[in-house]
Amino acid sequence: MKIKNLPSIICLLLFQTIWSQQLIPDSLTQKSIEEQIVFLNSEGQKQQSIDSSNIYFDEALKLTKTCDCDSLLLLTHFKKANNSIMKGNFDQGLRHLKALDSQLLMIPNKVFEFRKETLYAYAYNLKDEDNKALKHLETALYLAKELKDSTRIAAAYNNLGNNFFTVNKEKARNYFHRALRIYKRHNSPKENLRVAYQNLAKTSTKLDSINYYSDLSFHNITDTTNAVTMIHFYINKANAMLSNNYYKSGKQPALQALKRSKAIQYDVVTQIALVMLGMIELEESNPFQAIKYLESSLKYKSSGLENKQSALESLAKAYKSVNEYQKALAINEQLMTLKDSIYTQIQSSKFAEFDAKFNLAEKDKAIAQQELEIVRQKNARNQWIFGSIGLLLLGGIAILWFINKQKRKKTQVQMKLEKEQEINQLRTKFLGNIAHEIRTPLTLVSGNLNLAIENLDNKTKAKKNLQVALDNTKKITDDANEILELLKFEDQKMILNKVSAPLRTSLERIVFSFHSMAQIKDIELNYNSNIPNRIIVHTDISKIEKIINNLLSNAIKYAPSNSIIIVSDMFKNNNLTISVTDFGEGINYNEQKRIFERFYQSESASKIGGIGIGLSLSKEFAEFLNGNLSVDSNPGKGSTFTLQLPLQVLGNTSKNINKLPELISQKQSNLVNSMTKERILIVEDNPQMASYLKELLEDSYNCNIAFNGEEALRLLKTKTYSLITSDIMMPKVDGFELREKINTTEKHKYTPFIFISAKALEIDKIKGLSLGVSDYIVKPFNKNELIARIKNLLKNKAARIKWQLENTEQLSKTESSDQKLLRKIEAYILDNIDNDDFKIKELADYVGYSQRQLARIMKQYTGMSPVKFILEIRLQKAFAHLQNKTFFTLSEVRYAVGISSSAYFNKKFKERFGVAPSDLI
Repeated sequence: MKIKNLPSIICLLLFQTIWSQQLIPDSLTQKSIEEQIVFLNSEGQKQQSIDSSNIYFDEALKLTKTCDCDSLLLLTHFKKANNSIMKGNFDQGLRHLKALDSQLLMIPNKVFEFRKETLYAYAYNLKDEDNKALKHLETALYLAKELKDSTRIAAAYNNLGNNFFTVNKEKARNYFHRALRIYKRHNSPKENLRVAYQNLAKTSTKLDSINYYSDLSFHNITDTTNAVTMIHFYINKANAMLSNNYYKSGKQPALQALKRSKAIQYDVVTQIALVMLGMIELEESNPFQAIKYLESSLKYKSSGLENKQSALESLAKAYKSVNEYQKALAINEQLMTLKDSIYTQIQSSKFAEFDAKFNLAEKDKAIAQQELEIVRQKNARNQWIFGSIGLLLLGGIAILWFINKQKRKKTQVQMKLEKEQEINQLRTKFLGNIAHEIRTPLTLVSGNLNLAIENLDNKTKAKKNLQVALDNTKKITDDANEILELLKFEDQKMILNKVSAPLRTSLERIVFSFHSMAQIKDIELNYNSNIPNRIIVHTDISKIEKIINNLLSNAIKYAPSNSIIIVSDMFKNNNLTISVTDFGEGINYNEQKRIFERFYQSESASKIGGIGIGLSLSKEFAEFLNGNLSVDSNPGKGSTFTLQLPLQVLGNTSKNINKLPELISQKQSNLVNSMTKERILIVEDNPQMASYLKELLEDSYNCNIAFNGEEALRLLKTKTYSLITSDIMMPKVDGFELREKINTTEKHKYTPFIFISAKALEIDKIKGLSLGVSDYIVKPFNKNELIARIKNLLKNKAARIKWQLENTEQLSKTESSDQKLLRKIEAYILDNIDNDDFKIKELADYVGYSQRQLARIMKQYTGMSPVKFILEIRLQKAFAHLQNKTFFTLSEVRYAVGISSSAYFNKKFKERFGVAPSDLI
């Protein structure tokens, strides 16, 4: 019989034999199989790449099949998994550990069980899955105690300490001390003592303690030529230093760890060392070196997400410190995505644990039992084949039923988890909204109180200022009360406080209290009442007032200026119906059912603000009073909210109740018809805040108000302004969109632009500055600070225009390249900001221009001479230091920005920002 492929088979067998002989040297070919396996495992560990290592390990595994050497089989699987994990491929290492798991089912061995559980934990620690790691470590400790092996018990305590190191240092330290006591009691080898002292150094907080335990650890290293041991020593010492902010002391060990880990391609440690060095350079004010290290670290994909998070956070700070705002913003966006990934990973891990509890364990157990049954009944398989098939069918049906049952449970749990996640996100957003929402009324309270003090001689103005302050105090109180009312509903402690009250008079009082707020936005508040004066009702009037207050404040907030709001009521068959109609943007159909949910904010509402519980609370109040609150809205046309309540009528009164006077829509004009004043556009959706800003500025400037970005853009089409101030969170077109659109118009792109916002996060400031705004002021702010900043911006603008008119022949035509040059100049000034002897000549030499050319470019685009521009950068940096509390004293701030004279610094700072630097300490 002729075999067609026989030559190919012979060639393949010959190739495999030759390849095996190449792996094993001639001196070992005559040795025992066990010695050859030991050699292959040793060589596998020495290889630089995982693929090269696996060739040796796979050859060793083949040889274990030819001998009765179970321990070597388990050892080879363990070394193969350990090699992948140590070289940074955690997922591949975990797959190899599962192969070891299967072997241990067939060959029980508690020592290898212990080593396997410890390696599982190490891999999950590196993947930032500490909860999974903890379970394996607890299993390892249990196995060590069963073995009654003190060395392994101590090792388990050490590993548990490492697991708790980042979350509970005190608990970690206790575990490390337990391990050390065991090692000392049993005269353990120096290597064990080295690890124990190294761990205690990590949990120390004082520099002397860290150095003390690190020295003890170093003296117990038996082989200083062992690369991995030395790498672990240096990276752990650097980590101990950085954990306690001893950056300078941590630099050398981090450099040693980097150098040695690169030499053996130990990527896990290489990345960690690069991140550490980036953080150190950032702390030592070397941002460019920090960026170099941190960008290098991101090229490695071996360590966990938390290490990458640290790298991105530090890189964003570094870019910001060198004014690379676009790059900082991009890094921050990556960081937000990464944080989402970490959160998703945690939730997925929890869900996987749940799934494993009900599904995977049973499946693995069933599979293991089947494999053991097959091994035990191998010789008698033919006798029981039909019975086995029947059992397998029944087992398959049972497993399918069980899997389907678990899938249903899994779906239910997943839906519950998603609901909880949504609620948590809404609560987080709610807390952020509270912090944001309180800043505007705080500004109006503090600002109007200061104005009232200044206007003591003018009682009318002072009274008006005090009234605005009181109104906004009430706004803060109302927000707090809303939260308390919400808690009462949750605890089912809401009480009905019924009183007797004239219905029409009560409703008129509530509606007319919004007259002044509507007037500020030029909104006509039209109240049509069909309720007779004589009706007296017995109800909880305070809760009705809260519902109507919420509906009217929302209507004024969302209605465009120069529009109308209609309030109408009707009382029939002891049922009150009140409707509030505005002609704003309206509400999308898919959002109309959700607006009454707690913490929910519609897409348009999220641009304006609010805390997200007003309508929810109003709905619950209405239902608590056995009534109903509903909405009817057409997107683009407006909304009508309708409140229906059953009321108990006590009777009629014959007394004449005076009607409050009808509202008349009045449009006030406070424009100063002075051609000498410069014109400022105030873009602010809060009517009282817009009125407050106008009051601050109208003595010196002509002020126009726009209540959102869309109105502002309409005004900019027909008018020219010297300066624009804008809020960020506004309906229709927000502040960021407004600035982006202005950037596209030649007429207004260079108009000074200031954000005045309650958004205080660094990411919002970076985004604003990257859009080219001139300044960013956070509410609440100091009145003098705002006036000083506007004055300086207008002064610089005037100087720039004057120079351009006088030097038309010198104007540069290469605008984009000159703008890049300005950014380069600014970065160089920041690099030398602490040098009080910094000269214009040095700056000109750096950019490759003469001093005269440099002055021309800076005058054209900034209106400032180089000397004034450098001073501006110094003062801006000083303001940032003071605002962020970077230093404890003014002297430190001055020297950090290169100004040695205290008197000069105080004078220039006050001129620039309107406040003394000592007020910000």
